[in-house]
Amino acid sequence: MIRQNYGRIVKISSIAGKEGNPTASGHSASKAGVLAFTKSLGKETALNNIAVNSVGLLAPKTRNLDQVTQEHIDFMLSKIPRERFLKVD
Repeated sequence: MIRQNYGRIVKISSIAGKEGNPTASGHSASKAGVLAFTKSLGKETALNNIAVNSVGLLAPKTRNLDQVTQEHIDFMLSKIPRERFLKVD
């Protein structure tokens, strides 16, 4: 990308990396790392016309939610503007 003076890099992160979700410290910390890496790499490559972005997906409604408390689910929903989980088809 540097040689061709152009590139686009997209990473997958989560709102958990920005907000920090209770009972999900490992997940939150790893996603915070993705966000920090995205910001740093974007600054390093900006003059080479390389854009670096991170997409924060909504929380999907999967069986993983069976492992957390209703309080945690309510907290997650409170951070989503439409107050709903991503439907997985």
